[in-house]
Amino acid sequence: MRNKKFYEKNLIDKKITDLIKVNSLKAKNILEIGCANGNKLYQYSKLLNSKNNYGIDLSKKAILNGKLKYKNLNLLNISSLEIDDIKINFDIIICGFFLYQLDRELIFKQFDLIHKKLVNNGILLICDFDPLFKHSNKDINTKNLTSFKMSYDNFLTESGLFEILYKYKYKATTREKKKFKSDSISLTLFRKIDFKKKYPENI
Repeated sequence: MRNKKFYEKNLIDKKITDLIKVNSLKAKNILEIGCANGNKLYQYSKLLNSKNNYGIDLSKKAILNGKLKYKNLNLLNISSLEIDDIKINFDIIICGFFLYQLDRELIFKQFDLIHKKLVNNGILLICDFDPLFKHSNKDINTKNLTSFKMSYDNFLTESGLFEILYKYKYKATTREKKKFKSDSISLTLFRKIDFKKKYPENI
């Protein structure tokens, strides 16, 4: 593998490669929301041998940097709530550690957009905080922003629209010393399913 040494040195990326291999993931079209400069998206594209690789991020600087580095990526400086502007649907959508920054009143809209942009039986990968109970903290880097931390497992599976395929949970390295601030993060793999099959008829 071309980037084997890099993956072996980086725990998170190694777990992503394991996730792809264990679940035998394949994709023609992939989208990463919160892609920064596209570094991880580039790795996904090589591992999955995907044809159309889209990444979006709010940082114009990051997107410009990525466009110079990764010519095989389609990088867009748009928000996560504008993904319906992209003309194709996706086999895999990756939520790249941005959901905790999204205002809670926009969560339903965000997952509605993601659900619509996924093909039938498409895959959703969420990398985000995964605490025992939902809570908010002031962002450690930008004090005027709030981090909203929650697990999305029940939120998505109880809708009948997704099922969990795989989950890996780990502790983040953080400078934050205060007690009760969650440092648990997970990589959770969901599959889009037919919701009608999850609701038995009332006979």
